[in-house]
Amino acid sequence: MRHNSFAGLLVGLLFVSALAAAVQVLRLSFATRDLRRIQPRVIEITSHLNVAQALLNDTLEYSKHNPAIDPLLQSMNFKTNSATGAASPQPLSK
Repeated sequence: MRHNSFAGLLVGLLFVSALAAAVQVLRLSFATRDLRRIQPRVIEITSHLNVAQALLNDTLEYSKHNPAIDPLLQSMNFKTNSATGAASPQPLSK
């Protein structure tokens, strides 16, 4: 009688582990499908980011030759006013 209960326990354990493996396979397949679905959008966003970064780099290079664009760059926090601010820091007043 004890031998039959041990075999039943092993069969139950086999079914539980098979069910857990099936759940993990389903989760993996859904995650892979989602990854394949969003991958073109990620590539598109990366390409837009690269274009924006190149434009910013060109603008910063242009500002070296034409400082009239500096207030615009400073207002958008792309360039700091390090030439005047770092030379003479002003103390905080109370």
